Amino acid sequence: MSAEMMELKVVSLGKVYGPVRMETLIRLASGGRISADDQVRRSGDSTWMPVTEVPALAACLRQASVAGPDIEAEIGGARARFRRGAPEDLAMDMTPMIDVTFQLLIFFMLAHTWANLAAMEVPEAVHGRGVNVEGQQVLLIDEAGAYYLGDRPEPDFRKDSLDSLVAEVEANAARLGSEPIDVIVHGHKRAKHKRVRDAVERLEKAKGVGKIMLGIQEKHPD
Repeated sequence: MSAEMMELKVVSLGKVYGPVRMETLIRLASGGRISADDQVRRSGDSTWMPVTEVPALAACLRQASVAGPDIEAEIGGARARFRRGAPEDLAMDMTPMIDVTFQLLIFFMLAHTWANLAAMEVPEAVHGRGVNVEGQQVLLIDEAGAYYLGDRPEPDFRKDSLDSLVAEVEANAARLGSEPIDVIVHGHKRAKHKRVRDAVERLEKAKGVGKIMLGIQEKHPD
């Protein structure tokens, strides 16, 4: 066993030396430069053992001795090396942190209120094509999202729901006969886009409805 290459961990210094021959370790233990708290392992092995479990070293230990810095000079010719702390235990598993990051990302994506879009500032038209409103149905959606059958927000023209509005448009289309009725939808600039979109989608499926157009406010040059 004396020819076996070993590594020495001096606990009081936080350093690892070696590989060195066993006779070198026996000489250090006999000289009081290895304590009972230090550890050794075979070169290439990953398991440390107390020096007290190695009979050859345990017999040479002096219990009152403390390893001093001159141990580096003793093992200097044997490719001495040292580490501070215990680097073999410094690895960190990043998998839980990655899982938490993805869970937070999915939560914020699902919690975002995509359906309740904020009011949109619709740009004014500089050049628009005029539409003749004769024989056409005009609808109005005000700032609060209320529906009106006409181009003015008057109480008599207001409809309680989108269903009643579409039903009224279908009734007007039926009175005209076989010709479909075109619909112009005016939306207030502060009306939510979802209210206007829902109205257009319902009107596209309504009976007797032809073209559906969005009314615009033409900006006249100063």
